[in-house]
Amino acid sequence: MILITVKTKVKPGTAEEYLAANRPFLEATRREPGNKWFEQYRSVDEPDTILTSEAFDDAAAGEAHVNSEHFQEFLANPATKPFVAETPDIIYVDVPDQDGWGRMAEF
Repeated sequence: MILITVKTKVKPGTAEEYLAANRPFLEATRREPGNKWFEQYRSVDEPDTILTSEAFDDAAAGEAHVNSEHFQEFLANPATKPFVAETPDIIYVDVPDQDGWGRMAEF
């Protein structure tokens, strides 16, 4: 499984517009074969920060994602770009021995 987290800082007061503009991309990504989840959250402490958590079966599914028609359209005409304040930060982790969420051992 690959796990990707993206932290996007949006211009002050535009988080709702950003999320609405990104909704078609979110829904298209969720329909992709190999997509485990694609979720977006607003930070409680920084309301102009959006966290995106996405996971795919493996690197091949991730590659299919970036080569998909909706991803390529997003790159060419990003509906969210007017709301983004700076280049987003990303964490990409390949977790080959995991197939989804695990249980929290400390709980």
